[in-house]
Amino acid sequence: MEKDRKLRFYHVCIYLVVFFVIWGIRELVIRPLILDSLNDIMFHVVETSTKLLIWTLPAILLIQYFHDDMWVGLKEMFTNKLQWFRQAPLLVAFLAAIPVVAWVITGKLAVNTDLKPLSLIESVVFVGITEETVFRGFLLNAMLKKWKISTSILVTAVLFALIHYSIWIYYGYNATTILLSSVAVMLLSAPFSYAFVKTRNLFVPMFLHMAYNLLVGLFIGTQ
Repeated sequence: MEKDRKLRFYHVCIYLVVFFVIWGIRELVIRPLILDSLNDIMFHVVETSTKLLIWTLPAILLIQYFHDDMWVGLKEMFTNKLQWFRQAPLLVAFLAAIPVVAWVITGKLAVNTDLKPLSLIESVVFVGITEETVFRGFLLNAMLKKWKISTSILVTAVLFALIHYSIWIYYGYNATTILLSSVAVMLLSAPFSYAFVKTRNLFVPMFLHMAYNLLVGLFIGTQ
């Protein structure tokens, strides 16, 4: 008898609880006790490897295991052909908005001279890969199979904001700052999700996420 591989609601709930708890412990307990005492190179090596282990690997395994309940299959989301000219307006508008936002926030438009290359590489390349694999590749992908596009994008945006709470708490954000940051991250999540819906290719939201983090690092400061 073939094993039942249906992805059910309680499966996703269990995954989210375990994922959020483990990442919260990592950010709020392990980070101040161990990670912050490491030198810059070791910190980013550990930071990258743990995020790949906690975020990317489980998400890929779940996408593959529950492949029949995914809106886009694992292989398909990396091999779907892209018509970049159709996505160009979205890409240009999204990327052009970042320097404008930087100018509004800082009151000037200048390249940040305090960039740390290792931090920038991690925040651009690996954050784009890990976060998009989880939130677009797995969670949004699973929701689109069962829910409306608008509902899936909204729920993904809320979850995407919530995963940032542990690091915001670690940095001592007050309630107002957390609320405003939540809205900003939810708004940021929407074009990433929309890009995945329109192209059915995970490389597009990954590229958008990487480009966003790169431009934010250049004009505002690494995230």
